[in-house]
Amino acid sequence: MKKFLFVALILVLTILAFGAYAEAPADNSPMQYISPADLKADLGSTAPKYLILDMRKAADYSAGHIKGSVTADMDKALNGDAAAGFAGMKTALKSATGSETGKEDTQIVLVCYSGKAYAQKGTDILVGMGVKPANIHTLEGGIKAWNGAGADYTALVVKE
Repeated sequence: MKKFLFVALILVLTILAFGAYAEAPADNSPMQYISPADLKADLGSTAPKYLILDMRKAADYSAGHIKGSVTADMDKALNGDAAAGFAGMKTALKSATGSETGKEDTQIVLVCYSGKAYAQKGTDILVGMGVKPANIHTLEGGIKAWNGAGADYTALVVKE
């Protein structure tokens, strides 16, 4: 009987550990970058390849974001509220793809202020959700680089 209880306890702990892992952000997942020029070229194609998720604060997204992007505010997650990060990411993916986890082959571009902290948190959340790291890209230099690339780029920034 003791062996049975011990095995049952180990099984329950294992299940709980794997369940928690699926909702735990990774820690500093490697990031890969896409240049503003490559993203702009994709936006101009007849069949865009990338889903663009904007990691910036919702108010900044509303003030101006790349046409076609979806907001996935990572501010609370960056400040320690991982649950809010997962919830925001799931909402953004559901809005864009119809699924809270996105589609397996979806190529995602994360946009933040400078291509660093907010995009890193978004990458960590996505990896924690099971998205393949190879499917996650960060806009190099963030929205600052996009807006600094010239009129052809700023013409693709829209306000809500």
